[in-house]
Parts: sequence; C-alpha cells; structure tokens
Amino acid sequence: MSEQYSHRKFFRKVSNNFLMDYFDKKNINFPIDLYALEDNDVDPVFEAFLKLEDDIRHQMESDFQSIHALATDGGIIALTDEAIEFENIGFLNKISSIWGLHNKAMWAFLDSPEYWQAAATFFQASNIPSTSWKVIKDLPRLRDPFKKIDIALLSKAIGEYFFTKEGRGKRCKIEHYSRGKLEYFCAFPEDFAKSETEWISDNLHELPHTMAFEIVFVYCPDNCTLELYAKNNAKNIPQLQRLFVEYIIKEKLTHFTPVFENRVYVLETILEANFEFVLPEGRGIFMAQILRARSTSLINPKSHIIVEECPNQNKHAVHEKLSVLKLDNRYISEVTVKVSFIPRPNKPNQTRIFTISSPDKCNLGHYGDDLIIREMLTLSGIEPQPINLSLPCI
Repeated sequence: MSEQYSHRKFFRKVSNNFLMDYFDKKNINFPIDLYALEDNDVDPVFEAFLKLEDDIRHQMESDFQSIHALATDGGIIALTDEAIEFENIGFLNKISSIWGLHNKAMWAFLDSPEYWQAAATFFQASNIPSTSWKVIKDLPRLRDPFKKIDIALLSKAIGEYFFTKEGRGKRCKIEHYSRGKLEYFCAFPEDFAKSETEWISDNLHELPHTMAFEIVFVYCPDNCTLELYAKNNAKNIPQLQRLFVEYIIKEKLTHFTPVFENRVYVLETILEANFEFVLPEGRGIFMAQILRARSTSLINPKSHIIVEECPNQNKHAVHEKLSVLKLDNRYISEVTVKVSFIPRPNKPNQTRIFTISSPDKCNLGHYGDDLIIREMLTLSGIEPQPINLSLPCI
C-alpha cells in the first residue's frame, strides 16, 4: 500500500515534465516555469502551488491523492491489467518505459482516464483481507448471460432493501467489470447523510454530505461460486446473496441458511516427507520457497519455535530443518512463503512474499497473481476448497 500522502513528497516523486503535462491537460496556469527547475527541487514548486486559487488547488489535491494511491506496484499492475483487457499494447509499452511509480501513475491518469476507475476498484479489492470475504459455492448454474437490465434491477433491489430496512440506500449504482473467468459487481448504495465542517471562502460551514458505502460481489460462473465483501454489514450478507442469485442467476433460493465458508489452512502439510509445492501448469510460477515457519506448543500457546533460513542455496532449507526438530505436542502455526514468477513484461513485481497464520489468516488478495498463488496452495493441500454450501433452489 502507498505511504501517507503529502504535497512535498508528491512533488519530489513526480518529475517536472509530468507535472507540466498535468498543468497543460488541466489548463492550469502554474506561476513558475518547471522546465527551469531541477527535478526534486521541491520548495519552489510547493510555494507556487500555495499561491493558486483555492478551487484550483483543491482539485489538484484531489487528483494528486488519487494518483498517489495507485503509485504502488499493485496499482501499476492493476492499470496494466486493465490495458491488457483491452489489448492496448501501446499503453503497455509506454508505461513500462517510464521510470518511477508516481510518474507511471501520473501518465496513466492523464493519458488513459478510462482505465482509472476500474483499476482503482480492482486495486482496492485486492487489498481487502481474505477473512473479510464471505464465500459460498454450488450456486445454480448461470443458464443465460446476464444483461445490463439485470444489473440495473439488482441495483434497484439492493437500494430498496436497505431503504426499507435501515432508511438508507434509496439510490444505488453497480459498476460491472469482467476479468478472466470472474465477474465483479461493485455496488454503491447511498449511505446516511452526515454533516461535516468545511471552509467556504473565509467562513466555516456545517454542510450535509451523502456518501456511498461499498459492497463487492465476485462471481465465477464456471465454478458457480460467489464471494461477497460488505464491510460492517455482516447481518445483511444472506439477503444480498439471495438478491444476487435472484437477479443475476435468475433463481430463487428457498430454505436459505446463512452459512459461510470457514477456511482453515492445513499447514501441517509442510511437515510431510518430501514436501513440494505443486505448481499449476501454465500459470507462470517457477518456484515457491518457505522462508520462515513457526511451531507452537499445544500445551502453552505462547511457546514458539521459529525456523528461518535463507533458501537461495537450498529451497528446502526450512522444511529440512523442521524435519529434524522434535515437534511433539506442537503444530505449525505460521509460514512465510516466497513465490517467484517467470519474468513477464509490464509486471514490475516478479516475486510475492506472503504469510499464512493458523487457522484462517492469509494476507493474499483475491486478484491477479494472488489468485494464481491460491491455486498453487489448493493443489498443494494447504488452502482447502470452499466447503460445500449447496443452496436449494426452485
């Protein structure tokens, strides 16, 4: 994730050429000639920025914070994945030639604004903790492709549900994106209005704001699974699942019991003789290594044995060390794994390091390379398939 935004840090990380491009595109008459300054000469840029009119400066602040949010490895991957979806080779070639994450993000913001919203949505979704997703499987199979009218009807139904039950959500909009075998439905119901103190000219005012809250559905028609993220709305998840099935899959659930997946990682697998990660074919992974493992006492949960090795010379170093230790009355409570991908163009990160903690914590996301790694964990017997939650339909 990106570090906290500040104007000075932003001006330091964005080259003057890209700042000038921004001012040209936005028709802003910046009071100094940036071409006459060296990159990273922050003070004159910051002082000139402070002299701009309030409305111009506020719009710049909003844009710059959006750019800063995607100026990370994950953000650039989300942008390039969006370009790949539309087979925009020119975008991929250009962004790969630009130095610096902030420069890449600034160029994409100016050159291809049509990619920005989807990329930001996927980037945010990829950072949602795995334990925050509720997963059900064995849904009815999608018989006919869903249409725009189906999404509009689902939006209306979600809005009516929240408005009738809680007095909010009367308006709701769903943004739909397809990625590979997955269908993303990002719903934005209207939230409760609230007042915030704002400066207008030289006076403070209490102004009412009506924000939106977010619900994310990730549907896989091939596997008949639905993952749902609804922050602070756990009690509404069963109804949201029912509405999704009714309007998108066009089935009605009966005798619906709100049972969610309880994902328990099987870390004891790494103690098996000759343990090897099973790499999915054709998915770009060429190596997976255990960097660190923690064994915890069954008798005293605060007693740990930690094995940490550098696997550069021997990728099985941690596994071999564990095999010679006496681990009676102990269990593997945490592992840190490094996955290396075959070098790929337009992918700034060729490795991924992540941690799994017993019983159900994993900091992998549900997007891009993380989905490939989850596939590897499933094949290796570490990440189980979602439990069978067949839902009866009529």
